[in-house]
Amino acid sequence: MPSANIDYSEASRALGVANDIPASPYVLSTPFGLSILEIQGQLVLPSSAPETESDTAVEGGNTFVKVESVDQKLVRAVRDAVQFGKLSFDEKDPSKVVLFIGTSQRLNGVVETLREPLAVLKVPSQDGDTDIRMVDIIYKKIIFKHRPLPIM
Repeated sequence: MPSANIDYSEASRALGVANDIPASPYVLSTPFGLSILEIQGQLVLPSSAPETESDTAVEGGNTFVKVESVDQKLVRAVRDAVQFGKLSFDEKDPSKVVLFIGTSQRLNGVVETLREPLAVLKVPSQDGDTDIRMVDIIYKKIIFKHRPLPIM
């Protein structure tokens, strides 16, 4: 059975250990650190990016971006992704959040603590590197239990 070392130096902030490594520019964070976003139901999003150059920036309030991904066979690919919303934390109560989807829907949610924390691992994409990096530990999830509200 293959094995790999796990380097947890990048997650030392979450583990409560001193760390000199700067945060990754590719990881977005909340006031609680990394969080899981749990949505009850289905988001209605475009299935593909617009075909014409003039439509690529915004379509129906959704911004399209190119992202690099790695599949299970560790093959890198650039894919279209849609930035579907804006997440806002309540200034008076940071455990309450609002997710605005495009210009027509609003979801109200809450921040909950996970029963068991989860580790975020970055698996190498090159065959020669066998070390897996622990990027962070997730302690919170943002959950939206109710139907979206229309924005008037």
